[in-house]
Amino acid sequence: MCSNVIFQDQNITFLFDFLYKVEKYFTYEIYILTSGYSGKCNFCIPEDKLKAYVKRISKIMNDLSGEFTIEDCESDAYIKIYFENIRELYLSGQIGGSYEDNNLKFKLRADQTILLRLKNKLLYDLQST
Repeated sequence: MCSNVIFQDQNITFLFDFLYKVEKYFTYEIYILTSGYSGKCNFCIPEDKLKAYVKRISKIMNDLSGEFTIEDCESDAYIKIYFENIRELYLSGQIGGSYEDNNLKFKLRADQTILLRLKNKLLYDLQST
């Protein structure tokens, strides 16, 4: 599986691809495909928020409960990852800002591997830039 693929099965693809860093801001291309609908947009995320996301993901992995939201600092686009119960992990959000011509609102069920892959991806990006 490619390093930017955070989750993929027969109906769902979630890509989180690092593009570049300017000062302390990381820019990612986010791509979601679910049930035949897809969308992609760029998220700009401050370095301190990325570090906070890594800590939050670690806590959620240990507790098998909780939630966190990755937010684009330049629009109202977001991705929320949360447990509805100990066995059901969901990914929901909006790709593309609501002011744009096109955006995708989604909710999909994933498995817990999404947490470790996303955490490792963020850690790698923080350490390699």
